[in-house]
Amino acid sequence: WDLMMKNVYSLGAFQVNRDDFRLDVVYNNPSTGVDINYVPRAPLDQEPLVQSLGLDRLDPNNAPNPDGWFDFIDQAATIGGTIQSQNGRVFFPVLEPFGSYLDQQLVGPDPNNPIQPPQVRETIVYQALYDSTKTAARNQPELNRFKLRGSYRSASSDVISLNAVNIPQGSVVVTAGGVRLVENQDYTVDYNLGRVRILNQGILESGTPVNISLESNSLFSIQTKTLAGARFDYRVNKDLTLGGTVMNLYERPLTQKVNVGDEPIANTVVGVDANWRTESQLITDLVDKLPFYATKEVSTVNASAEAAYLIPGHSRAIGQTGTSYIDDFEGSVSVIDMRTQSLWNLASTPQGQPDMFPEGEFVNDLATGFRRAKLAWYVIDPLFFRNNNLTPSNITSAMQSDNRMREVLEQEVFPNRQLPTGTPANIPVLDLAYYPSERGPYNYNPNLDSDGTLPIPQNNWAGITRRINTTDFEASNIEVIQFWMMDPFDPAVSNSQGQPASNVDSDNTTGGELYIDLGNISEDVLRDSRKAFENGLPKNLDDQAATTDETVWGVVPTTQSVVNAFAITDDNSNRFQDVGMDGLSDQQPDIEGRTEQGYFADYLNNLDPGARAVWQSDPSGDNYHFFRGSDYDAQNLDILERYKLFNGLEGNSITDEDSPESYPTQANTLPTTEDINQDQNLGESESYFEYKISLKPQDMVVGQNFITDRILATANTPEGPKQVYWYQFKVPVRLPDKVVNGIQDFRSIRFMRMYLKDWQQPVVLRFARLEFVRGEWRKYNFSLETPGEVIGGDPDATTYETAAVNIEENGNRT
Repeated sequence: WDLMMKNVYSLGAFQVNRDDFRLDVVYNNPSTGVDINYVPRAPLDQEPLVQSLGLDRLDPNNAPNPDGWFDFIDQAATIGGTIQSQNGRVFFPVLEPFGSYLDQQLVGPDPNNPIQPPQVRETIVYQALYDSTKTAARNQPELNRFKLRGSYRSASSDVISLNAVNIPQGSVVVTAGGVRLVENQDYTVDYNLGRVRILNQGILESGTPVNISLESNSLFSIQTKTLAGARFDYRVNKDLTLGGTVMNLYERPLTQKVNVGDEPIANTVVGVDANWRTESQLITDLVDKLPFYATKEVSTVNASAEAAYLIPGHSRAIGQTGTSYIDDFEGSVSVIDMRTQSLWNLASTPQGQPDMFPEGEFVNDLATGFRRAKLAWYVIDPLFFRNNNLTPSNITSAMQSDNRMREVLEQEVFPNRQLPTGTPANIPVLDLAYYPSERGPYNYNPNLDSDGTLPIPQNNWAGITRRINTTDFEASNIEVIQFWMMDPFDPAVSNSQGQPASNVDSDNTTGGELYIDLGNISEDVLRDSRKAFENGLPKNLDDQAATTDETVWGVVPTTQSVVNAFAITDDNSNRFQDVGMDGLSDQQPDIEGRTEQGYFADYLNNLDPGARAVWQSDPSGDNYHFFRGSDYDAQNLDILERYKLFNGLEGNSITDEDSPESYPTQANTLPTTEDINQDQNLGESESYFEYKISLKPQDMVVGQNFITDRILATANTPEGPKQVYWYQFKVPVRLPDKVVNGIQDFRSIRFMRMYLKDWQQPVVLRFARLEFVRGEWRKYNFSLETPGEVIGGDPDATTYETAAVNIEENGNRT
């Protein structure tokens, strides 16, 4: 970025003609608000900006004599000049014309004795235009005062750019010489790209000026307008006539809330006029006495007078005094929901934090996953709460009332919200069930306890990752990570203010940490610099075309992924490809005779005999099981246990032909791949912002730890009313706790990772909301002091926060 020239500006035009081309650089004078063509500070106040910035150095004869006009020198991109007429780009012959170059002009020839002091130059030079993003530069409106102004005519091109996109249909009016042209006959309009193509060659060849206008879809173009008028004439006698006119224009807005400048009017104009006309023989006689002139025609005398009075008014719809709004702050924020369970994937081990994750720096080493614990993420299917033929027979009212797995309704968390008719009353709660002592997928830690669990649970971690579609947080003004979470703690513990927890169904009393990473996150879950994708594996035992390689993690394809879909087989089965990221099955050998048990035999042999018995059937720990199943019914499993294997990758795309049940049991129709954002590349490096949220009982205090609100909700469960706290967290995006690997800004936030660490006991985190909050208002982060000497103020810097509250979500705070 620092090596870019930063001196090229697009006019949004094509095939610019030298003839009739005019370009000027103007500056909005902050003292008067008037646009002028010079900077009112010495030494730039003696010449126009177009000359100061090097765009005017020649006269019409190309002699080195500035004449105040833009020098039209074409082919600037190839041989040097001031304009590239083909694509309408202006090339300033200086670098950073409104930044460092302008600053040098204000300094003068002697840097040690500048013409203008720094405090004056800082009010003129727009350096942020070149060393910051466009969004950041726009946050300094006091410097955004330079404009390129002018006119041009297309040379011979039949395409005219409108400098607008997504134009409403039928809103373009084209005239040639004052005559309105017919769309699709004389011209066509690309409403998406904002371009008009002239079809009538006669207009182009004649050189007739073509004018194009865009009809605005403003508020009043679709609101009710009434125009009424009356005219009265009274003839006093044959010479005198009196008249009167009254007209009223009444506008009625669509809503009572209107913006400043869009106020509906109710204006009345009253006018009176008089006309007097009479014949005069005297004038005829006087004219007839003139020499060389004779007339007998009767002369007439005419006199007329008019007066009008405007009675301004406004529509009664905006009140007696006429109320308009700068902003009513409704819709001042919008949210991007991040709860979609299917978009979350198994997270890679965090890199760039050797103090917390020393194994994150390992490559092609099984130790990378030695501390990965069990994490299940899911949205509970409503069939568990409907008590119909789809509900498993062992699901009891106690299970349906358990805070860790019960249904959550909108009215529980947001009692003031009015749901539109037909809207589901339940909230699709994203649940994260974390089991810190249980071994996670692709964890080949040989030091397991005899029961197959991990030692020292507080040292373990587990996480999930997803892609982010809105990657430019600066342009979108994404300010906050917001989520509503159910209290995850047993009432036996309290926060630092002595307020006890409220989840009577939780056994967790110690808590832990929740981390959120935003930025570039590695997609290489099994870190070997090789992209694992199931559809690249052999589709059956006869598929010789699909070749593979072996790594310490298993088998990976050597081909490139083209289509993200399973191969078509004669028996409509994908069991040879649907085997997980390790490329191995624990059910049947692949084309090379490899299985998980054989490939990881050394790992199994190094385990404690008790642990080996637990994991012998699934050495990688990646088996999938649907949340319904006759075996689950027979084992009398509750809802939590039914979702424990739901995120497994081996068998998660099982076809109906291979399903052990009479109903479909697949979780995903697409093959598993490490390519999370589907860009056909494997991202391995990491640079991100990290946010730490303490989820420990003592830290659950409103006003601390990003907690902005807490409500005591009452849920009507099958076993009666049950109360539990819901906490609202708002994490400022611009205030990370850690910046990892030198990420610079928020322009490319491609991934989000959430992981849990430092937990000693199992926990279920239930998210009623998990979203990014985008604000319509931007925070102004610069000084409001005017240039010059000021009286010293408060030494403490003023801080403020912007946030949105509403009755629906924060009604208890009123």
